[in-house]
Amino acid sequence: MPLKLDTYELADLMKNFYTLTGIRIVIFDEDYKEILSYPEENSSYCACMRRNEEFDRKCCESDKISFETCKKTGSLTMYKCHAGLIEATYPITDKGSIIGYIMFGQVSNEKDREEFFRSLTELSQSYTSDGDIAEAVKKIKYKSRKQLLAAAKILEACTGYILFKELIKPSRAELFNSLDNYIDTHLDEDISVPVLCDEFHISRTRLYALCKQYIPCGIAAYVKTKRLKKAKDLLRTTDMSVTDIAHSVGFADYNYFLKAFKKQFGVSTKGVRREVG
Repeated sequence: MPLKLDTYELADLMKNFYTLTGIRIVIFDEDYKEILSYPEENSSYCACMRRNEEFDRKCCESDKISFETCKKTGSLTMYKCHAGLIEATYPITDKGSIIGYIMFGQVSNEKDREEFFRSLTELSQSYTSDGDIAEAVKKIKYKSRKQLLAAAKILEACTGYILFKELIKPSRAELFNSLDNYIDTHLDEDISVPVLCDEFHISRTRLYALCKQYIPCGIAAYVKTKRLKKAKDLLRTTDMSVTDIAHSVGFADYNYFLKAFKKQFGVSTKGVRREVG
């Protein structure tokens, strides 16, 4: 879903979070794509390791698991990634639907630092021959469990602030335009509510709310009206048979199409053809 961001205010908030906690923070959209982070670059360890395709794939899988857990629970998810680093994810919601995620991570809470450095260095050497990887491992920040839980609370508070100040919000006008264009170009196909929700990755609640904002009728009636208007246009501008026109705008039942057309325009399909000669 398209999002409108107050990038300046978001960047300032994220910078303050980092100043307070020393932990990198990232915002993702609902499709799990990174849209903003502070600091912009990954930690030296993650930046080095993610140059390896297999390691990067596992990182993405770890992130995806956290996002999907958030989607199911609607709450904070704190976990260890495949490399053993601590990350926490919180959902960003609008009117009950998730529109994105906010995450912090790339830190460790292992108390035995020497053992942690040794084991992670050994793991990392399976993916890279970079001689500086041991030094990169040693730069990974340590946070106690108490510090991580405090950071998680602050992350939750940041999410509330973001929503209250509308620093992130759905671009409803842009979404509706995309929805409208989709309907116009798929009139000969199934355009049911489940199809639209799946196509635009939105819930029924959000779809109904969006349509209520921009159209005076329900989504089914709106689609039906578009089908009939397209049929009328084809009757006026082409030599297609009425049967073919009905099918081209999504009416499988020819007789129903004729009745719906007459009810919509107060004139039959034959009457429209006579009007244009």
